[in-house]
Parts: sequence; C-alpha cells; structure tokens
Amino acid sequence: MSACMWMNWTESRLAEKTGKHCSVCVMHCMRKSVKQQNRVIHMALTVGNLFKESVKYNMKLLAGQAGLCRPVQWIHIIETNEGAQFLHGNEVVITECIAGNDEEKLQRFVGTIYRLRASALIINTGMFIKTVPDSVIAFCEEKQLPLFALPWEVPLVDVTREYCQMIIDNAAQEDTVAAIMKDLIFHVGEKDALLHQLERLGFMTTCTMAALCISLHMPHGTEEYVRESRHLKMVAESCAKRIHDQYISFEYREKRILLLINYTPEDLEQYLDSLFKTASAHKLLPLISIGVGDIVKGPENQDSNFMHAYAACKLASRKKERILYYREMGIYKLLIDNENTEVLTAFYTDSVGKLKEYDEKNNTEYETFMKMYVACDGHQGEVSEKCFIHRNTVNNYVKKAEEIMGIDLSSWEGKARLYVALCVEDIL
Repeated sequence: MSACMWMNWTESRLAEKTGKHCSVCVMHCMRKSVKQQNRVIHMALTVGNLFKESVKYNMKLLAGQAGLCRPVQWIHIIETNEGAQFLHGNEVVITECIAGNDEEKLQRFVGTIYRLRASALIINTGMFIKTVPDSVIAFCEEKQLPLFALPWEVPLVDVTREYCQMIIDNAAQEDTVAAIMKDLIFHVGEKDALLHQLERLGFMTTCTMAALCISLHMPHGTEEYVRESRHLKMVAESCAKRIHDQYISFEYREKRILLLINYTPEDLEQYLDSLFKTASAHKLLPLISIGVGDIVKGPENQDSNFMHAYAACKLASRKKERILYYREMGIYKLLIDNENTEVLTAFYTDSVGKLKEYDEKNNTEYETFMKMYVACDGHQGEVSEKCFIHRNTVNNYVKKAEEIMGIDLSSWEGKARLYVALCVEDIL
C-alpha cells in the first residue's frame, strides 16, 4: 500500500471511529488538494486577495479601497432587497441589476447589503446597467465597502467557481492551522511533527504570539448568540488582518481565541484600539470582554499564554470589565495558576462561603455588604456614604459578618483572608 493510500485509509478509519479528522490527516488532504489545483492559498482570505486573482476578468475597483482587508466567507448572487435578508455577513455580493438602471432602487439595495455586513459588492455592468451611479460609488467609498465593476462579457460562472474554490481551500487551511495549534496547546500528538506542519503552512517556529480571548455577554445557544458570535469573528479577524497578514483564530468554550503573530507591544495596542473602534461602530462593544495574555516566543510555548488570556477573559466577564491584562491581575495570577481547586474551594467555603449560606437562609445581604467594605478599603465612613447608612450600622454589620465567618477583621491576617476569599469567588 502506498503512503498516500495508507494516509487516506487511516483518515477514513479515524473518521469512522471518532467522527473527526486529526490535524495530520486534514493537513495531508489539504496539501494534496492544493498541489492538484496549483492554487495559491491565503491565510484569512480577504476581498483584496480575491481582487488580486481577478486581473484576468478585467474587474475594476470603483470605491472602498480601505475595505479590501474585509474577510470573505462566501459568494452570493442577489438581485433584490428581499434576497439580501438571507446574508450571514462576510459575503461578496454579485448583482446584474436586472431591475434596470433605477438609481434609487440600487441605492436601497447597496444600503441593505452594507447593513447586513456584506464584505464587497460586484456589479455586472453592460447589459441591465451601463455604468454605476456616482451616488452608489460615493456611498461605498464613505462606508469603506469595496465596489467592483465586472464586464458583462465575463461569464459569472467562471468567477463564482474560482472564488468559491479559493474560499473552500482557505477555510480548510484555517481549520488545519487551528487544529494544529490546539493540539500544541493541549499537548495532543507529537510536538515536533506539529511544528513541522506549521512550518510547511508558513508559520515560523521562531515567531512570537500574543494571546487574546474574547467573550460575548449573552446566553449561549440562542440565534442571537450564533449571529453575534459570527459577527465578532468577522470584526476580530478583519482588525488583525489590517496589522499583520498572519494570525490564528478559533473558538474554545464559546470564546473567540486569537493568536496574533509577531506583534510588538505597540502592534498589540494598535490592534486593541482598532478592535474597540470597530466593535463600537458595529454595536458590539457593550457585549464583549477581552482577556489579554502575554507575547510569547514559539508556538510550542503557548499553553500557559492561552490559559492566561482565557483566565483574564473569564475574570473580566465576571467583573463586567471591557478588558483585562493578565500582567495586571495581581493576586489573581497566584490563584489561577494554583491547580488544586479543592484547596481554593475549601478556603472560600470556610469564610465568604459562610456569609453566602447565611444570606440565602436569612434573606440578608452580608456578602454584598462586605464586598463594598473591601472596595472601600475598610473605611467605615466611605461605606456609610455609599450605602446610605449610619456609621454605627456599618460597625454592627462588620461585627456580625466577623461572627458569621469566624474572622477578626481588625488583624492583617483577617483582612487578607476576606480579600483572598472574595478573589477566589471571582475565579471559581
């Protein structure tokens, strides 16, 4: 049996047993497909990548050059506003304008696909519409929506077939790279073989990676979550593409993970600034929390970096903060790196956990009160002002909380126990 036949047989047997394709097998099949088709693969396919491959079609860019970095997920031919409602986002829309040279109708159509987050628009000119109206060109330029004119003589079937094949090939590559990277992070498979695969895909083993984790504040599994998760992926990846061509993006436990390749600290801040601005423009900013890890050299060293970004994101979500850097997490870093969660749970249960249990039984709010007490650094006057209660009441509440927890808050040890227990609660 040849090596190629053996790989195909192995992959099919693995798929039968597990329902999954390992990164080695996926890599083999993708490499074979690319070799057969002699096609150039771009990581994170963008409108600009497609445009570079379209010289032979005499396609002209009329507007929206600033949006050429928009990612592309699919090609869709649409002629009506009603048909546009089925867009998911990140599509290149092609239209022949069969309704004729109706400028107002075309303006509404372009506005609709922009609102539905299309990546670009190609207008097939020459038959139903001779030239693209200036008003449409101006709109696309303002919104940074790439607008192309494609001559009628060019068969659309050739354009769509080539574009769809490019998209499929690149999606396979992105999935392969993500699978390899996850195997490295979670120590699945042989490290040297995985690194060799990454090198063959153009990722240097000497590169650095900045780890980010982004979460959405909404119930998982809903249609809204699926829609906004897809939207978040589009925004996060398009911002990354503007700075460096290479990055790795995948989903892990309902969170978007990005590994940004060869970013300097300045690049990272530029990316985050761009992400905030773009997310705000797309009404995503109130819905997200971001955890930022470190910049670490070598794909094989990203396990801790990934976990740090993930932990920072979880804590940011818990505290309703927009962004949290791992390096600024203070005592939380000690708690997160403690693999013995049973010890942490017992420590919490033996202090603040008693307050929580007492509150549930007696319909009181001692735990909430003590969080305010800690936030005010134990200054009873400040607690009194913020809670709109008398200082004597504050003192009585503190004494009762001490009694419930069995902690003396007049000592440094007692204060430390309370503070650490509240921190533990944030990460459990």
